[in-house]
Amino acid sequence: MKKLLVSIITSIIITTAAFALPGFTSFIPDSAGEYVYYRDTSFTRESYIGILGYDDSTIQIRYFAPQDDTAMLPAKEIAILVTVDPKADFWNMTGEKIISTILPDTDDTDIVNYLHDLLYEFSARRISQVAVESGKEIVDQDYAQFGGKVALTFDARIPLFNIRTIADEKGNKVFDCVTIGTIKSSEDKSFEAFKGVSAPKPAVSKETRKATKSKVCKFENHQVTLDEDWEQKMENFWTLGNDSLITMSMLPKVAENQILNDLYVERKLLESTEGSYTDFQNCEITYTQAKDSYKIVSTSYFPESNINVYLTKLLTRNKEGGFDYFSISTYQAAYLKSPSYFDKIVKSYK
Repeated sequence: MKKLLVSIITSIIITTAAFALPGFTSFIPDSAGEYVYYRDTSFTRESYIGILGYDDSTIQIRYFAPQDDTAMLPAKEIAILVTVDPKADFWNMTGEKIISTILPDTDDTDIVNYLHDLLYEFSARRISQVAVESGKEIVDQDYAQFGGKVALTFDARIPLFNIRTIADEKGNKVFDCVTIGTIKSSEDKSFEAFKGVSAPKPAVSKETRKATKSKVCKFENHQVTLDEDWEQKMENFWTLGNDSLITMSMLPKVAENQILNDLYVERKLLESTEGSYTDFQNCEITYTQAKDSYKIVSTSYFPESNINVYLTKLLTRNKEGGFDYFSISTYQAAYLKSPSYFDKIVKSYK
């Protein structure tokens, strides 16, 4: 429960020094330490590409492939620290340092060259897009590295180059964002420790949680209906044993432009926190115009314990232009025992 609590508290808005990559200005300014990971299916084995921004002149790009027991392949990692000219209007690389081991007589050198090409291509394609000011902008392009004609999807919520997916002519995603995040300090190893976002799914239990006597819990002008098994820990959060945590709070307006404000908040609430990774591929965001509210449903993977946590976050715009915020986080095993129980709680929020 301690890690679950930390993941929720630190995922609410954290602002760090902003920077811009050469040649374009992002709608959502990138912050030092923000990163993105992609699943790259152009390789014959399971492979991921991660890009981390330190500042406007320093980037790390990392290739990782997990151990493949079937093909008898060991895990592979290649990481490169790259510097660029921040004043240039194109990707002008000024230096590099390979910070992983490169093995002789392997395809490691080819992978290094591939990573170089990705950075050049991503920069050029993002610069040519001029502006990315929404959560979905699809552009048809020719991209030899991914088989020719592709559909490239830009998303302002994705840090750095705003590239979310690359799909081939048949619609198959050959390059797809799997998680985004921010490292919080030099001790935060989330970027270099990434090995994927999947955990074994527990068997669905036939047992169901029986609600005890109900009670209404309030914070400011909102309320949620729980039962006596929930314990109030502070003014604005409640716990259900070690299984689930509810928080209610307020998020301030961060930009006068409402579209920018909302996309920024979505990005921050979907970013991975230290020790966990948000499954960006399967997150769901729905907007209800009548209530001017958002519902964000996502899953976070905790590799240390090899478990998932379900998260539902509700954002309702308030008169100050910010959001009233509700969040419920539940360990996957507990949620799968009684999904209707937890879904009912979400529906009771008002």
